[in-house]
Amino acid sequence: MKTKFFNKSILAFFATFLLGLGYAGAQSPAGSSMQKMTFEELLILVLLIFSIAIALVVLGVITFAVLSIRQVVMKDLETRGVKVETLWGSMMKSLTRVVPVEKEADILLDHNYDGIRELDNHLPPWWVYMFYATIAFAGFYMFVYHVVELDSFPLQGKEYEVQMASAAAQIAEYKKTMGNSIDENTVKFVGKDKAAIANGKDIFEKNCVTCHGKNMEGGVGPNLTDEYWLHGGSINEIFKTIKQGVASKGMIAWEKKLRPGDIQDVSSYILTLQGTKPANAKEPQGEKYTPKK
Repeated sequence: MKTKFFNKSILAFFATFLLGLGYAGAQSPAGSSMQKMTFEELLILVLLIFSIAIALVVLGVITFAVLSIRQVVMKDLETRGVKVETLWGSMMKSLTRVVPVEKEADILLDHNYDGIRELDNHLPPWWVYMFYATIAFAGFYMFVYHVVELDSFPLQGKEYEVQMASAAAQIAEYKKTMGNSIDENTVKFVGKDKAAIANGKDIFEKNCVTCHGKNMEGGVGPNLTDEYWLHGGSINEIFKTIKQGVASKGMIAWEKKLRPGDIQDVSSYILTLQGTKPANAKEPQGEKYTPKK
């Protein structure tokens, strides 16, 4: 009866293994490329799967045989009255060093507290081994973290610096990839970002000084350092003017030449020069703009 059950279990496991492997292969990205496999590659794959399945079946048969033999031997020893200690029991006995109840009188101390007696039990070996392991770990920790100071095992301060540098790199990468999502509604003034302002200044000097002057004092275009604006003086309005241009006055739309992040940097750089009163500044044009508080 047990043999039939075992055989059915092996067959069920074998079938489940093949079905599961086939399903996983079909669902994985590699499954879509199986049609491109050559006949030799497919044959090798089938043989490999079959070999693994056979190995598992053989392992199961051996395990079943060993357990069956052990069960027969144990029953035979029990009928003879021979007490056999299992491997698990032997291991637990060596780790705990438990004294049998019938031998507790040998380790009983003379102390007597209102009828309560004390046994002279030693610390269990498993506890002693763990205590020695903590001592060894402490020495290893001290050597690795405070003597050799390996880069692979940084202290908290160094680890913090590494993580902050990694975060800064991720932020910079995020700004590069998300820069194109900025528009006149989401633009922000980045006057405190030195790198952004430096980038805005570089773009302004390469593209805008011809019309607005090196110091934004004005020329063909209006003065950008005073309080008067022809198309609005907020960061949103400046961004929109640069982005869309002013065709009637000869200013091109820069959205095709500059990324939104660059236009934000230029707009912010322009606002950093507000009130600088450069020499030879052009007379005010447009309406006075008062920032909202």
